[in-house]
Amino acid sequence: MSFLTSPPEINSLLMYSGAGSGPMLAASAAWDGLANELSSAAQSFSSITAGLAGQAWQGPSSAAMMATAARYTNVLSTASAQAQTAAASAQAVAGEFEAALSAVVHPELVSTNRNQLVQLVISNLFGQNAPAIAATEAEYEAMWAKDVAAMVGYHGGVSAAAAQLPTWQAAVQGASAQLNGAVAASPVGSALSSLTSAANGGSVGGALTSAEQGVNVAVGQVRSDIIGAINTPTEMLLGRPLIGTGATGAAGSAANSTASSGAVINSNGSATVPLTIVGGTEPIVNASVGSGSAVPLLVDTGSTGLVIPYQDVGGIFGLLSNGLPTGFGLGGYSGGLDYLYATYNMPVNFGGGVVTNSTPVDVELFAWPTTLQGFQNYGFSFQNFFAGDGAQGILGVGPNAGGPGPSIPTQHFANSSWDQGLLINETGSNPSLSFGTPAQLGLTNPVAALQGSPITNLQVSVNGASPVSVPSIVDSGGVQGTFPTSVLGNPPTGSTIEIYSGSGTPLYSYTYEGGSSAYYPTPISSGLMNTGYAPFSLYPTYIDYGANTTTLY
Repeated sequence: MSFLTSPPEINSLLMYSGAGSGPMLAASAAWDGLANELSSAAQSFSSITAGLAGQAWQGPSSAAMMATAARYTNVLSTASAQAQTAAASAQAVAGEFEAALSAVVHPELVSTNRNQLVQLVISNLFGQNAPAIAATEAEYEAMWAKDVAAMVGYHGGVSAAAAQLPTWQAAVQGASAQLNGAVAASPVGSALSSLTSAANGGSVGGALTSAEQGVNVAVGQVRSDIIGAINTPTEMLLGRPLIGTGATGAAGSAANSTASSGAVINSNGSATVPLTIVGGTEPIVNASVGSGSAVPLLVDTGSTGLVIPYQDVGGIFGLLSNGLPTGFGLGGYSGGLDYLYATYNMPVNFGGGVVTNSTPVDVELFAWPTTLQGFQNYGFSFQNFFAGDGAQGILGVGPNAGGPGPSIPTQHFANSSWDQGLLINETGSNPSLSFGTPAQLGLTNPVAALQGSPITNLQVSVNGASPVSVPSIVDSGGVQGTFPTSVLGNPPTGSTIEIYSGSGTPLYSYTYEGGSSAYYPTPISSGLMNTGYAPFSLYPTYIDYGANTTTLY
């Protein structure tokens, strides 16, 4: 298991930085309360129906209704018992967490040990600290072993508790259909049907509908709050909710429902996946990674490799199921957020049979702000950083972007033609991402071929002046891009900016920060000019991995 290779800095920090056992204890209390309510409802319903049948209501309709009522009472009683089992399981998981928390080494002790080692090594000029260094390392190894033992025990305990969870939702849904059939088949069924039709057709129908909707909203909110508390721990551990809400399912199931709804393998051998353009600038594709459910990923030509939070690859347990990491590293974004990641090999599933082989994926373990503004805007959340883009991860597809990942996931399909390149088409009413060769995709009559992808040289003219060669990055995830004032100066608002390919082919133009064709690139004092989404909004753009080119059609 990967717990064996994770140092105590990671294992201890994961245990101490989470939500603790509180959400699971709240879940247990909620399940226990639900069990009591269901039991009380079963007893009350049984008492009322028995009283009716034992007094004035006699005959065939009474017998049919009593038979139906007995089934319904049994459903309530069964659901009550299963809810009680779920409460006990949640309590057991909370107990396992507390036991593991008390068993792992406190992060401060680990930090103290590492700092002590650094001081000993620095001052070990003549080898006099060798015994102390050995003792410190031995203490660290003992911490590692203690954490591993605690985490292995935690995994086993939680797995055993999860195995006891009943499939109560399926039982209740099945019983509901059974009861409806029983009522429809009974002598009173036709009378009930007539009464229902009359109610729906008359003025009372609208009143009943409005009342029902009001109750559903109130009950739904309470149900949502309870289920949210129940689901929080399992979403962290398993990457999926303990209780499905209709929007999510078992691990990996969303990839077969959401992602596969539009992904197709074309007759010419290429493959196409739908894109969603968020905010008019950000291309988003749905895909599942590892054992996780389908999540929105930003298609980013300005980076290389896939970066995704561990919650979206199946949680901690889903992460461990992929074996040992191939490496660790630190990454960061200019908006003020850094993160620690581990690289795992796992498939990326776009649905519809469009699935990569196992490919290196950088899995974010935890993140931290590097500026005060970053802390205010994102806190310690990787997800918050990209929430405004409508994404939960970054799919970097730029051949020469230089990282943060070691390779491009979309170069690891079993179909070798899909590994040649991809077409990002943000134009028209049906934006899409396609995999294949230019011939398969029917690409002819290119407007311009840019050498280097995404980093290349473009020519820029300001207010009709002679074009200047500017090192640039053609970045689909760059929003409205950047403008290097060190090369191009500080043009006044409304200035006309014209962009050409390196060979002088006109590509697009805009008015700087105002005017009829306004574009708002961020002024920067140095670095590459970032095109942002502008060229992608005008041209279907093909990235050729082998040739390292960006071709606009």
